[in-house]
Amino acid sequence: MERLGHVDHVRLLDFIAGIHEAVPLAGFGKHLIRLTSELLPGLTVSFDQIEESSGFYSLEHNFLMSESEQSQLFNRLRDVYQQNPIYRYLQEGGTGPVVDIADLVPRRQFQRTDFYQDIFRPVGLEYQMQVLMNRPGWIQTLTLNRDRPIPKAAALTLKLAARHIQLAHRNACLMEQLRPVVVADPQPAIAFTRREREVFAWLQEGKRNGEIALLLGCSPRTVDKHVQRILFKTGAETRTAAVRCRRL
Repeated sequence: MERLGHVDHVRLLDFIAGIHEAVPLAGFGKHLIRLTSELLPGLTVSFDQIEESSGFYSLEHNFLMSESEQSQLFNRLRDVYQQNPIYRYLQEGGTGPVVDIADLVPRRQFQRTDFYQDIFRPVGLEYQMQVLMNRPGWIQTLTLNRDRPIPKAAALTLKLAARHIQLAHRNACLMEQLRPVVVADPQPAIAFTRREREVFAWLQEGKRNGEIALLLGCSPRTVDKHVQRILFKTGAETRTAAVRCRRL
């Protein structure tokens, strides 16, 4: 039976303490990526969020890539993500919480897909495990990738952390639902469009236009137009002022 060593055990305890900090849903992915990178060093980590009804797809990650490489990868990922074996698993009612794609499809069959050829192969990835999170209408997963088999100790650590990840994610979703009720806002409601709300949420996290464009799958120019409309609607002259006025 696989057991965690002392260092892995300490990392897991630190992870559990950190993941249960109260974090808004908009910042949950960044928070999760940072903690998971510390928990499982040496693995590439991403937090995928997909709302198929609206076409929304965002990706937080710790990949070492240039902005142009990220944009190219992300745009292709939006086209082929349904070929990831995890997608069919979810469509058939799979709940995880931890899934290894090697358990879902024969390796050679997976290697024939565009997903493997265009996403995995160019960056040298071969193995993937995911932690599934439950949010109605969404596909949200923590994804671990590696060029070699994921070590048994890392897989065990992930399985022990999975329930805590799911609980923390659920709490972040509940915070998002309760925020309009709990926070008294004396300001008149600002009629943001859905996309403006998404852009504004990332502005609150300190993201730049180029970063927001990658997260939302659009161009920096489009993001800039949304930012300008947000400034007009809030009556603010700068992005910082717009964020501050909505927090007062």
